[in-house]
Amino acid sequence: MVLAPYTEHDVTARGLNFHYQEWGDPLATPVLMLHGFGVSGHMFDEFAQRMRKDYHLIALDQRGHGDSQWAEDGDYSRDAFVADAEAVRQALGLERFILVGHSMGGLNAVSYTVQHPQRVRALVLVDVGPESAREGVDNIVRFTRGPDDLEFDQFVEMAHRFNQRRSIENIRERMRHRLKPTENGKFTWKFDSRFRKQDNGLKIGSELSNDETWQLFRQVSVPTLLIRGAESDVLTKDVAERAEREMQHARLVVVPDAGHSVPGDNPDDFTAGVRTFLGDLNNGAFEPAAAAEPPPLSELVHEQEAARRRGIGLGGLIAAGIGAALAVAGVSFALKRRSNAKKRAEQASLASRAASVRQNLPQVHVDAADLEAARHRAAEVVAELSTVGRSGLARARQVVGDADLTRARSAAGDVVHLLGEGTRQAPGAARTAANRVDRKKLRRRGGTALTVGKKVGGAAARAALSRGRKRAKRRGFPWR
Repeated sequence: MVLAPYTEHDVTARGLNFHYQEWGDPLATPVLMLHGFGVSGHMFDEFAQRMRKDYHLIALDQRGHGDSQWAEDGDYSRDAFVADAEAVRQALGLERFILVGHSMGGLNAVSYTVQHPQRVRALVLVDVGPESAREGVDNIVRFTRGPDDLEFDQFVEMAHRFNQRRSIENIRERMRHRLKPTENGKFTWKFDSRFRKQDNGLKIGSELSNDETWQLFRQVSVPTLLIRGAESDVLTKDVAERAEREMQHARLVVVPDAGHSVPGDNPDDFTAGVRTFLGDLNNGAFEPAAAAEPPPLSELVHEQEAARRRGIGLGGLIAAGIGAALAVAGVSFALKRRSNAKKRAEQASLASRAASVRQNLPQVHVDAADLEAARHRAAEVVAELSTVGRSGLARARQVVGDADLTRARSAAGDVVHLLGEGTRQAPGAARTAANRVDRKKLRRRGGTALTVGKKVGGAAARAALSRGRKRAKRRGFPWR
């Protein structure tokens, strides 16, 4: 296969020599690309060829890969990769750029974006999410830890068996960049040979837990395109869709006829997805896809409990308390859908709800600056509902029409007041009230959303109010 011309360069950063490929006009919008494990920047060749007329593309060989230097100290941690990317950015004089990351490079790209959001205009994550399917990861490990001293054509045949979506000619070109000759006239992998050993003593990846990795993805604040290969055995459909829902500004594109190596498996559709995303971004028309449904209540409670164990501030507790109270009401509101044009016309926008929540938060004995920050965060939680799209907006308006908002705000206020007075039992009370909701039983009873909301929300509010008064009285706090 014949590829359009590109140039090869080297740059020294953090004491290591880094190799990279460069495409397009240096005056155009820069795009920095980070490859996955065991490959090199050349995995983006087909994509860069198609984009080079409009963008300045730089494909970096990350440490220990391609033609970049191996890390003598064995540090292949995510922090090291992120620090490398920042050092290379400085060396190349890139001020703000589009960041593309595949697999391992995608995880590095997420961490980089969270640490340096001012440098990243937009993020493209290729077949990577907060979780990876064990089967797909094991397949990659078995392939890269297989025979590593073969004739070139033997490597080509082995790679073609591993990925039969590509032609022999395509794989031959790819392997030319992944292999290097040995002293005996055969070939071996270019990436650090210690990766292929069981007890290699290397520092690899990140020590973040599964929950912490999800939280890291949620912290990404820039527009993000998630790309999944339709036949991927690494990024599952469920994980990709959940990541799209829970990230702040994300859009998911599924590329057909592609596995984990999306840019090479189907470069035309991959490029089309990226080009559309960047075109919408440039035109100010980018909108993240709307979440079909909010996260399950049990998931919200689990995350709140995990956050409590890690130790969060007052603002986070208040926001979580309000979120839990609204979630309890939301479960009942969603059980029965009604259409009432008069009620819909009388309701304020979701932005007005946010402002109302902020204005009516009760007074608590905390520092004024902390309280104001907490109020703003609580308002933002409600305001974020406006991103759910048309279907979500209709659902939200219906909820407003059926709800007894005064009672819901009162219940949320009680939770806030309990937290502010130092009561430790309020989160437990909210979870207890939430757990009392049995969707199937409510459906069988045929209760309306308003009736159910009053029963559950009212009972929770009265119980929380009573406990708060008693505890405040025992501890000498004024109740108001």
